[in-house]
Amino acid sequence: MNLPVIIDIIIGLVFIYLTLSLLASEIQELIATVLQWRAEHLKKSIEVLISGGSEGAKDPLQFKRVGQLANSIYTNPMIKDLNQSAKGLLSEGFRSVTHRMGDFYHGVTGTKNVFGNKSSGPSYIPAECFSASLLETLKVSSLLSSISKTRLERFKNLQLAQIQQIGQNLSLPDATKPIIQQEFRWLTAEFNRVVEDYQNNLASLNNSLDRMSEKLGFYINDSQVYLPETELAGREFQRHMAFVKARFDSKIERVALLGQLQPSFSNLLNTVKKSQDTVAEIMEIKEESPIYQQIQETLDTMPESLKRSLYILAQRAEKGGGDTQEQLQRFQKEIEIWFDQSMQRASGVYKRNARGVAILLGTAISVAANADTINIINRLSKDSMLRSNVNLYAQQLVANNAKTKSNNLTSLTKVQHDVDRALDQVALPFGWSEQNSLERDKQGNLLWSALIIKLFGWILSGVAISMGAAFWFEALNKIINIRNSGKKPPSSTES
Repeated sequence: MNLPVIIDIIIGLVFIYLTLSLLASEIQELIATVLQWRAEHLKKSIEVLISGGSEGAKDPLQFKRVGQLANSIYTNPMIKDLNQSAKGLLSEGFRSVTHRMGDFYHGVTGTKNVFGNKSSGPSYIPAECFSASLLETLKVSSLLSSISKTRLERFKNLQLAQIQQIGQNLSLPDATKPIIQQEFRWLTAEFNRVVEDYQNNLASLNNSLDRMSEKLGFYINDSQVYLPETELAGREFQRHMAFVKARFDSKIERVALLGQLQPSFSNLLNTVKKSQDTVAEIMEIKEESPIYQQIQETLDTMPESLKRSLYILAQRAEKGGGDTQEQLQRFQKEIEIWFDQSMQRASGVYKRNARGVAILLGTAISVAANADTINIINRLSKDSMLRSNVNLYAQQLVANNAKTKSNNLTSLTKVQHDVDRALDQVALPFGWSEQNSLERDKQGNLLWSALIIKLFGWILSGVAISMGAAFWFEALNKIINIRNSGKKPPSSTES
């Protein structure tokens, strides 16, 4: 057997593999659509991410929290809107049929629908959507904002109490005391207005402290008019108020003050991880307050594994400094990176699972179609007419689809059409015809040796079909291009 014949046999074999792979791809894609493989795998991967792996799912309480939190994330509008579906009577009818088939499968196999009362979910979630949905579901932004507002209120009360005490300790004439008290009432009203504006999100924390410093400066200047500097009371007032105002104006003190007023999500998680009884003490809030109840509600929805993961991510985000909003933005970016890395691993798992299903499906097709690789090779090597016809259609297929991208299955639609047309013209060497049937002895008994060879041929075909239509189309392109380049006459360099 010479080399051109061997190449023709290989081309014919690859063409047959391509034909069966296209069928397998269509069937596997239909099964994946009906059973929502991609969407279910994505949902389960997110649950694994939240639970910290298989260990986090062993505890029944943590397992329950994981499921509830994942369901809450999926009900978020940002995720919910990703599950878009085509409109129209035909599309809705097909979708209804596939959903019923999926429900039937879950009923027969006894498996759970991971989407609850929904029939499907998104097959892809961008990292920024997941990060924003997780933070919104956990109410992290509103939680940190509420804590900061509570701390500023407490800080205001402490400063006013200290200022009032300074005024009460002064030895003032009876005529001066009402004036100082009136100035203090004005300062109290101004401080309350600043805090109220911050609580209504009309000003930033740093701006609120600047306004308090400004109001405090007005109070000091107006009060000193009635407290001459030469007198002891005036000097004492100036000295004590200088310490109070320095906490607002000094850059070093301002950094420390912002650190005290701005809540740290990592600090909150670390505190709760040690003991939830210390939340009220550390966060400087009362247990009966709404903010305390909000903290507890948020923490109760979080599995311990997620608390540990978010604590590490929050620490990374806080290393860059900045205010709470800047840290929160970096925190969201850290979650996006964390999600992307997890989804890369999940994608690898899905591909391995899909490959296993492809091998089983390819073997089933090879048995159903009696596509025995060994028999196909024998038929192609002995039947020159069959070999010539298969090679002719393989050549036409490559020529007609020279610009087709083999790495994209959706671009192989025209290839599928050309293959279908070729099948109408030539009988490929597979199927349950007499030529391809199992060998028997003279008495009509089945030969076991022939059955073993047939089984081996089916397995070879099943593995080959699982490689995918894109793989075999690319291989067919390369082999035919190599053969055609070998047929070209050498160019002459003679003058």
